[in-house]
Order: sequence, then structure tokens, then C-alpha cells
Amino acid sequence: MRLGPPTRNGPPPDDVAVAVRQAAHQLGHRPAVTLLLPAGRQEQSAASLAQWAAKGAHLLQTDLFLEPGDEVRLDAPWSWTTAAVALAVWWAGGVVRLGPGGAPVLDVLGPDGPADPDGEVLTVGDGIDGAPTTTAGGPGGLAWTREAQPFPDQPPPPAGAPDAAAVRSGDTTHHQRALLERAAAMGDADGTAGLAVAGTAPDGAVHVDPVDALALVALRPLLTGAPTLIARGVDQQAAAGDRVRCWAVIGR
Repeated sequence: MRLGPPTRNGPPPDDVAVAVRQAAHQLGHRPAVTLLLPAGRQEQSAASLAQWAAKGAHLLQTDLFLEPGDEVRLDAPWSWTTAAVALAVWWAGGVVRLGPGGAPVLDVLGPDGPADPDGEVLTVGDGIDGAPTTTAGGPGGLAWTREAQPFPDQPPPPAGAPDAAAVRSGDTTHHQRALLERAAAMGDADGTAGLAVAGTAPDGAVHVDPVDALALVALRPLLTGAPTLIARGVDQQAAAGDRVRCWAVIGR
């Protein structure tokens, strides 16, 4: 999928840790991921995502004993927390599992996640701090952001690598280098890319699978220098002020 031409000369970074460090240094607190909800707007910069990646990597390695190649299942609403969790997993050398399969070390779920998760459980949600606002009917578990918050902003040594598995969806594995190349080809640095979740597809939107959506949210802002906007439960007009230049749409 291509949402516009890449803007940087030469290849993108070939592992996620390099991409995170470069973006934090070059982009600082420029917006990276914006979430629009009926309740309002949330935003994270490249620098703050780098801090969440560091804290999350410490959490995974110290409290959950994640080893390189271990899987973390991510089954939650699309949000800035999607990027924060994925970057932490990749920094620690883990693999994001989208959908069923495998035996994950950890399930990171939204409030409406499966009732019988397979691994340890941490939750994410739409609170301003990234935690669920309610656990009624959900999987329970502690909030990812609250568990990660006490850990240092300085990351542990990266455990990923260009050829390390990054995402598994069904029987398909995508490696860090290939996922970064995929993300670099999405959108351009002159404008915002949008991800519309369910509802009516914006004019001209292309439909994407979860792997492309993950690359669009977690990696594309770091590589292009332009933000990705996630619209959930709001229509295209809610993003009029963000001047979204290209839209993708995913089912949920």
C-alpha cells in the first residue's frame, strides 16, 4: 500500500531502535500520533513515544521477563497506546501478535478484549493517561501505562535487529527492516495521514489490513516527520483542521 511518495533520500533505518532514537532527536515534541474521539483529542510526540518505548521495554524485560522472539498479543482499539506498546515490544526484541495464534507472554487488551486471554494481561484504553476508563465486562488486568510509568525514560540496550521478527498476523511474519520499509512508503512529510476506524470511509480512503495500520500508526510518523491521525467514532469533518492529505480505513 502506498499513501504517497516517501520524502527522505536513501533507505529508512533498518531497525526500530534507530528509528525511535533518530525521530526523538530530530522531531522532538512535534506531534507524531493524534487520536480524535467524541470525548476530545489526545496527542503524543516523537519524544514522548520514545519515552514510552523506553519505559515499556523496561517493564517487559524486568517484570515480564520477555526474551527476544517472545510474542506479545496486541488486541486493543487503535490509539497512541498502539504505537507505545508496539515500539516497546520491538525495542525489547519481541514480536507483536495481531489476532489469535501462538502462546504470548503477555496480552495487551482494550476494555472489550477477549474474556479468556492466553498470557499475563495488561490493558490500555481511552483515558488521558492511556488507561481504560472502565473495566466493566472487559478482561481486567492492570493498566499498561500505569505499570510502565515508574520505569526510566532512558531505554535499556535494544534487543531487536533488522532481521528480527516484528509482527505476526495469522501465519505471516514481518521483520523489522521490512516493516520500516513499508511504513516509509506511507504518506509524505508535507501532511498528515489519517486512519479512520470503522464507520464511513472518508473520501478517497484506501482499505488497509492490521499490519499496514500498525506501520501507519507506530512507525510512519517517525520516518516521515509528519503525524498520523486516528479518527475513532468521529467523522471526516472532525479532522478538517488537521489537513489530512490521505486516508486509510480499517474495520475496527
